[in-house]
Amino acid sequence: MKTKLHTFRVRFTNVYLIEQDGRLILLDTGTKNQEKNLMKAIRTAGYDPSGLDYIFLTHTHYDHAGSVAEMKKQTGACVIVHESEAGFLKNGFTPVPGGTTHLFKFISFMGRRRGIEKKVASYQAVEPDITFKENLNLQQYGFDAQIIHTPGHTIGSSSLLLGDNAFVGDAMFNFRGMIYPGFADDEKQVGRSWEKLLDLDVKWYYPAHGKRLTKTKLNSEARKRGLIK
Repeated sequence: MKTKLHTFRVRFTNVYLIEQDGRLILLDTGTKNQEKNLMKAIRTAGYDPSGLDYIFLTHTHYDHAGSVAEMKKQTGACVIVHESEAGFLKNGFTPVPGGTTHLFKFISFMGRRRGIEKKVASYQAVEPDITFKENLNLQQYGFDAQIIHTPGHTIGSSSLLLGDNAFVGDAMFNFRGMIYPGFADDEKQVGRSWEKLLDLDVKWYYPAHGKRLTKTKLNSEARKRGLIK
């Protein structure tokens, strides 16, 4: 299949649009009220937004699922999410995980203590169309790709695999010298997911925050942290 990849910067989140043989899938939607920017970006890329077939959410934090309800409403796209986060999506709120560093622990603590988490992290609720448990082969939906469960950052964090590329959401970052996620529900699972991602036959990892990483760079970071031998 002939594949085209487009990257949109939606505030501080990378949103990816993949086209294969005329079919379109959007990876994440950024924060709330970004549907106009996303629709414009899709048109600028040369597509009619009404042709968007699927929206895959790597997880349901507000900076990834914020505009999914409006995007589904305006395009008719089917929403794909891991089954463990379907309830969050239906409620329009996913709790922010604890921090993995002193700074991010402080941010998480203060947000909850001051009662602003619900206000900041809420978004318009939506009913998912497709859920999965461990993996989802997208060939049945017209894409030569698959989705795998890579939890740790959140319970349902998942990655889309396409050729030499893995689109990993917040399983890792790559900005300001930071690769390990600043927030995580379960750091042991982060390590296991990194092992799973490193075992894949891919060359590039595309995070939702920052530039793509090479396998060499991810492997070096994993060794430095003692996640792999």
